This record gives sequence, C-alpha cells and structure tokens, in this order.
Amino acid sequence: MAIRTVDELGDRLDGALGWRRIELQTLKSQIRSAYKNSPHSPLTRALSRSGVALLYAHWEGYVKEACQAYVDHVAKRRLKVGELNDGFLKVVLDQLNKRSAAGDQAASLALMEAVRQPENARARIPKDSIVDTKSNLSSAVLADIMNCVGFDSIDFSTKNNLIDKTLCNGRNAIAHGRDYYPSPPEFDSLHDDVLGMLEDIRDLIMTHARDKKYMRVVA
Repeated sequence: MAIRTVDELGDRLDGALGWRRIELQTLKSQIRSAYKNSPHSPLTRALSRSGVALLYAHWEGYVKEACQAYVDHVAKRRLKVGELNDGFLKVVLDQLNKRSAAGDQAASLALMEAVRQPENARARIPKDSIVDTKSNLSSAVLADIMNCVGFDSIDFSTKNNLIDKTLCNGRNAIAHGRDYYPSPPEFDSLHDDVLGMLEDIRDLIMTHARDKKYMRVVA
C-alpha cells in the first residue's frame, strides 16, 4: 500500500514495530521463566541463544522495513532535484551517473537536466537500492543507509559497540554453530537496548517526515 501521508507512515512503522515487540517480550518472559527453574539447563541455553538470533532478525528487519517505508514516502512527494536534502541528492545523482556511464541515454539527459535546471528536474529516487542492509546490519552499514536519506548517523554512534560486538557478532556466532551463550540477564539487557534502538529509528523517521527534513534547507 502506498504511503502518501505522514499518518500513514506512522501507522506502517507502528504496526511493524508492534508485533516485533510482542514476540520479543514473549520470548524474554520464557527465558526468564526457564532461568528461574534451571539457570544452566539445555532449555535455558537454547532459548537464550535463539533470543539473540531473533533480536538480530528484528533489528535488521525493522530497520529495513521502516527506512524503506520512509524512502517510499519521500518518493511519493515527487520532489525536484533542487528540493532534495544532501543525502537523497547524492543518491539520485550517483544513480544517474552510473546509468549514464553504462550507456543509458535517458539517464544522460536526466543528469544534464538535473545539473542545468535542478529547480525543474524531477528527482528520480531509486527506491529499491537505497536501503541495503547487506544481510549484516553493522554500525557501518546503518550509517551508510542513514547518510543516504539525510539522517545524522552521529545519533547512533554511541551504539556502535553494542551493534557490532554484542548483537552482530553474537548473532553470527550462533548462526555459525559456535558455543556462544549469553546469560539470561545479559539477554535482558540486550533485549531492552535493541527495542530502544528500534523505537529511536521510528522516532527519527517520524521527525524527519513531519518536519520535511528530506528537503534542502534554504538559508
């Protein structure tokens, strides 16, 4: 469904976050219960390990879905090249340049129009290529996505260690069959941190959409 209004964008983001939150909180409760009954049982270990994998899945899945919804929303604005913020502008021009270099005559004409008449040239936002989590949503990959849409990646810079070492490395260790076992208290902390980051992503997107920060700031 097309996302035409800010309210529709908010509904999409809230819906995508709501079911993820319920699933994660349910698993967190089960891990606590297993830990209380037998702290080091195979069930407790298995639940905690699966919890890390699921946390990562929702981290990558929500960031991808939410950021894509924002890109789709911006694309629906049908903006001109001269109206775009720096992030979107760079993406649009880079895409046109690549297509032009590959021999696409239409892209060459669109690129010339963008340079000569940015106030009139339609911004052709490549919706399907901006949000690429690369199947490993590290802090560097997150920063790339955020920069492409004009978000300030510094907002998440304090989370780099959490994202890379605790979440991504933990998930990779489990996915590759290594004996990585976070204790249930460690899982509780990671659960709360990841949900907090997802909520921060949601709030950041809504702020940019409401304030039209996808547009260039004219002094």
